[in-house]
Amino acid sequence: MKANLNELRYKATLNKLGYKTLANYNTIPVNTPLFDFWFGYYKQSLSQSVSSNAFDYLKDKVTIIARHDDHFVTALSDTSYTITLPKPNDKTYNVASVNPDYSLNGYDTIVLSATAAGSSGSSGSYDG
Repeated sequence: MKANLNELRYKATLNKLGYKTLANYNTIPVNTPLFDFWFGYYKQSLSQSVSSNAFDYLKDKVTIIARHDDHFVTALSDTSYTITLPKPNDKTYNVASVNPDYSLNGYDTIVLSATAAGSSGSSGSYDG
């Protein structure tokens, strides 16, 4: 996919699910940030969306583009990887599909699916 760096205006975080043991020996899930990356939203026309996807598939989905990174391909098959986007889509997402571009300075097209926890998921810090 051809894209320009100026299209990558937003900053997101790739996380990996981990666990933290509290002083009372309870274990809670926490998202541990792996790295931040710049991304842009990918726009499809309605006819492209309908022809390539069913309407149920489009619910709670966001399509972004980002510079290629093998972590996105890994996150496709490992749901312990999540992506946190900034407002107005500030939820926690799993990678639903990825179209990797392995060429030099390639851009991946990534479809994100909102997790069950959504924005109420753990952010990696605990104040208890």
